Amino acid sequence: MRFSAIFWLFDCSRQYLDPTVQPHKGLLMPHQSKNMEEMLFFSQMLNECSPLELLKQILMHSHHAIVITDADPSAGYRIIYANPVFCRHTGYELAELVGTSPRILQGPKSNRRVIDKLTPALQEKGFFYGASINYRKDGSMYPVEWNISEIKNEQGDVTHYISMQKDLSNFHRLAKQVKKSNESFKDFYLSTTKKDKDAQSKDVLESLKDNQKIYAGGLRTDENADLFEDAFFDFSPDEMGALGHKVDKGVLSADDFWRENPIEDEDVSSLVESIQEVDVELGLLQSQGKSKERLEHIANGFKEVANNLYFCVEFNDGALIIDEVANVLMVLPTDYDFPVEMLVTFNKEVYEWLDGAVISKNTSNIFEGENNTIAAGNQLLLFLK
Repeated sequence: MRFSAIFWLFDCSRQYLDPTVQPHKGLLMPHQSKNMEEMLFFSQMLNECSPLELLKQILMHSHHAIVITDADPSAGYRIIYANPVFCRHTGYELAELVGTSPRILQGPKSNRRVIDKLTPALQEKGFFYGASINYRKDGSMYPVEWNISEIKNEQGDVTHYISMQKDLSNFHRLAKQVKKSNESFKDFYLSTTKKDKDAQSKDVLESLKDNQKIYAGGLRTDENADLFEDAFFDFSPDEMGALGHKVDKGVLSADDFWRENPIEDEDVSSLVESIQEVDVELGLLQSQGKSKERLEHIANGFKEVANNLYFCVEFNDGALIIDEVANVLMVLPTDYDFPVEMLVTFNKEVYEWLDGAVISKNTSNIFEGENNTIAAGNQLLLFLK
């Protein structure tokens, strides 16, 4: 329940508890009537506790940081109250916060893209959920998520906003630990013999790739980067960015790559066979139409390509986008309509990338083909998902 409803319930409950109080005209709005059952239960609790005391207990003893501001965006939503947890998180005393804007918690690394969405979202929807980097009084940073809701008066006018905030520092540390563990286990898996790998469950490799996708730059385009940041926190490349980000890898020729990082001949042969199999199945798909078996063959071919590329650090992003396409194709209904030409284009990008970087070894930049593959893969996924 949003806090606007809670304050409305405080007022409504007075009518049930005190027969001398007259109901307000037009008090029950359509969306409020849905909360009638909750209001009845809530009013019973107020028999033994006043609304003011209940509100005090909620704010003072909440495990979350809570701050209440006015509703004036031009003044930066001035703080009128902050609970003890909020003061402890920020390092400010309540007296220092009251009358100031939460902007005092922002700094150079705060996520402007998220912050700029705040006022439009509040004006349109009455609530906002986002995450950024806050700065404490001593200048130290911490990742934080906000859940902001409007508070309305009896006439339905927005008078205040209440924000529940959560320090994501522990989540940040856990994310880094997961990334480190995944990399360590990946190295261990890579060091085992082929016989040992064959004996292990394929689930191990799939789990490694799934974990890697959480922070794979290739699966976070400019559009969906906002979703990651809104849902978690700033994925900046500095010390506050737990999961890394999409980076420009620069330029590396195939000759230079192969001098430092040769791929086993067996893996190259497997890559060639897999991509040729996909080519054949795509030709049949275009000429004879889709079938569950054909889509699975294409998906399995892409899977083999991704598996062989995944353990090459330089090609992680490309490998993961190919794997993601394979996963979606594997469960795609045969009657699902999508532009087959886009799948053909994606396969063409994959082949040209692998040909220049791994097969013919004649490209001046192995990452150019990977970038084209990632772009084509993201575009294809928009139609497949």
